[in-house]
Amino acid sequence: MKKGHSLVFVGLSLISILFSTVNYAGNHEGAFKLTVGAGYDYLASKRNMNNAGGPMLILGYDFTNRWGFEAMLATFNTRFKGNVQDNRGINGTLFALDGVYHFCPLFKCVVEPFVLAGAGVVGLNPNKNSANNEGNINAGVGVEVFVHRSVALRAEVRDFYTLVGGKNDIYLDAGITVLLPC
Repeated sequence: MKKGHSLVFVGLSLISILFSTVNYAGNHEGAFKLTVGAGYDYLASKRNMNNAGGPMLILGYDFTNRWGFEAMLATFNTRFKGNVQDNRGINGTLFALDGVYHFCPLFKCVVEPFVLAGAGVVGLNPNKNSANNEGNINAGVGVEVFVHRSVALRAEVRDFYTLVGGKNDIYLDAGITVLLPC
């Protein structure tokens, strides 16, 4: 077999394996979900802080194959920008509770786009002893690509709008989602 033909064969084999999970993949009623990953927070310019990344954890539950609920916790460490005469480190925490709607139009649920929206809190702690917690609302879009009937690669973007001061922080994250047995 020629080298070009073997690459095509390997590619088609991988696609076949990926789509062989079509009948089993996807979110479904009663599924508990755990996502572990990392995110990057593009902080609003009004905050005068450097953008930063860090770990992220999401716990979720699917009420149906379309509707679910998630709780996200993410952390990051950053500093004030150079124009602010303050060199303290800042510990940041993002927390969100969201309703999620999964679409299922692509490849019979192997690729599941979703939208989410909810409320949360951003905590910024430059003092190391007391955080400045601000309420927010958030909305986002993302996709889960199931590589196994209970494992998906996940990526999303969210807009966290802080109600006090009108700050928009954009959060990009990616991770691995596991549907836990119930």
